[in-house]
This record gives sequence, C-alpha cells and structure tokens, in this order.
Amino acid sequence: MKLFCIIFILNIIFADYGGGYAGSGFRYGSNAREFSLAGALVADKTPGFYAFSNPALLQYAKSSQIGLSLQSMSLDRSIQTFSFVKNIPPSAGVGIALLRYGTDNIIGRDYMNRETDQFSIYETEGIMSFGVAMGRKIAGGINIKIFFPNIASEIMDKYGGHQKGNSISWDFGFIYKFNRKLIFGGKFEDLNNIYSWEILEPCASDNEQRIFQEKPPNISKIGLAYSGYKNISIYFQEDIVKIPDKYINYRTRLGIEYRLSNNVKLRLGCKQERGTRTSDDKIDGFNLKSSFGIGAPLKVWQRQYIQLDYALDLGSVGEGLSHLFSFSLKF
Repeated sequence: MKLFCIIFILNIIFADYGGGYAGSGFRYGSNAREFSLAGALVADKTPGFYAFSNPALLQYAKSSQIGLSLQSMSLDRSIQTFSFVKNIPPSAGVGIALLRYGTDNIIGRDYMNRETDQFSIYETEGIMSFGVAMGRKIAGGINIKIFFPNIASEIMDKYGGHQKGNSISWDFGFIYKFNRKLIFGGKFEDLNNIYSWEILEPCASDNEQRIFQEKPPNISKIGLAYSGYKNISIYFQEDIVKIPDKYINYRTRLGIEYRLSNNVKLRLGCKQERGTRTSDDKIDGFNLKSSFGIGAPLKVWQRQYIQLDYALDLGSVGEGLSHLFSFSLKF
C-alpha cells in the first residue's frame, strides 16, 4: 500500500500528457459517465459504451444495448456518439460505434492577421468490436477503427482546393477478474495508426497535391475497478502515452461512484492537469483536474428503463463550462 501511494504521488507531481496530437478529440471521452469518473474505466463497463472503455468488457453484455451521447461544449465544440452492443451466447459480445467531434465557427486569418472566412473542423471514428471470455477470470477483445478527418471544407470548396484524409488502427484489451469485486484491466490503443493526408491547397501556385502523414500517440492503459465497499465503487487507471519519436508520458486517473438507495449515482473524478497546458507553463497548486456527474434510471414503460448520465466539465484554461449528456438502453 505504501508503494502504491508513493507511485501515485510521484505521477501527480512529475507526469505530463501528450495533448495536441492527431486524434486528440477522441481522447476527451465518449460519454458523460466516462468523463465524470475522469476516464478511469479501463476495468469497468458503462452500458452501451463498452468498446470505448475496453473491448474485452463486451463479454459482460447479457442483452442488446444502445448508447447515445450528446455533448455540447464551450467554444462551439461538440461530440456525438452512437453505440450498439449485442451479446453472443454463451460468453461473447460484438459492437459497432460512431464518434464524431468537431469545432464550428473558427475565424480564419491571413498572413497579415486579417479576418477571412469562418470554417469548421470535424473528425469521425467508426469502430467494430469483439470481446470474448476465455474462462471464468480472463477475457480479451479487439477494436478495429477507421478515421475520417475533415478540415476547413468550406474554404476548400469556395476556392477550389480539396482534401482527403483517413486512417485505420486497432485496439487490444484484456481483463482479469480476481473476484466479483475486484477487476484488473488493460488496453493498448491506436496500434499501427497513421493519418494519411492528400491536400490540394486552394491558393497553391504550383497546383500540386501534397501528401503527408501524422502519427498519433500510442496509449497503453492499465487499471483497477473495486466495489468492495457498500454502495461505493472506486476506479483507478494509469495511462502510458508514447509520443512518436519523442518521449513517454504518464497520467493517473481516479474515479469514485456512490449509489443512493433509489439507484441514483453520484460521481467524482480527478486526473492530472498537466498536458492541458504546455510543459513549460507553471501550474499553481495541485496538478489535478476534477470532474463531477450524476446518473439516474428513468422508467419509460413497465420494467424498461433508460439510463440518463450527466457530467460537468469546468474547463482547463478558462474556456467555460461544458454540459455532457448520455443515454443508454438495454433490451
């Protein structure tokens, strides 16, 4: 226990995080529960959103599930998520999912810093997932992912340019069940992932198409989910972020969920702040960012319920509040 505390404190003090790289919007969080628990869910399942946490969790799907997330955020940012999960008896599950993130009303400027046209950017991720139990304690799963980025299509269309970007990658996840109350999980994200771009700039004098590539970070996650206390679940996760051809960073996440007698759940999370700012910025106080949320089942008919989850993002650099909503349904 002492060793665990020492490692936790050292990570909070010294760790940084690889933000600002390709695919960063997909690392924000796919649903409100995930965000409110600081993303520390590699070893725990969120109904309807299993594949985003860990594809190995799909073997827990005992019925078909749908997840829908609508996140309207500050600075004209938004994230939309749709996920479908289906169980495959006796101990497997499959899923498909779509996640789109984007920013609208970006003010363009020329080389003289004069305002030009407004434009938007967005990126869509499609996922096919499979998870299976290999005995009573071990399970594994994979995600196959394809990405379609789009940058400033309004300007491209107006001035005669065009762009084409895509990427294919995969994730591998596993879980080990020590007992009913303690689960260990791991996930390796964006394996063999390269963004390939083909762009014809609207104002290019040579009228030649340019081709280049970007490599997003490779992220490995390990974590624990513990539910041994009455009505309380604790989630811990450590991210190992490898920046291509540069360095390795770490980020610690911790989430706590408390269940009330009416099945309403209160959530609190914290994760390392550093990484939302540059490494050279001085951070006053603790290097932590907190998150909050609540979840409640809503009865729609007879014994059928819709799970409603809400999370509040306080912001990292004064960008304002963001409100995140998610819905899930089992049938």
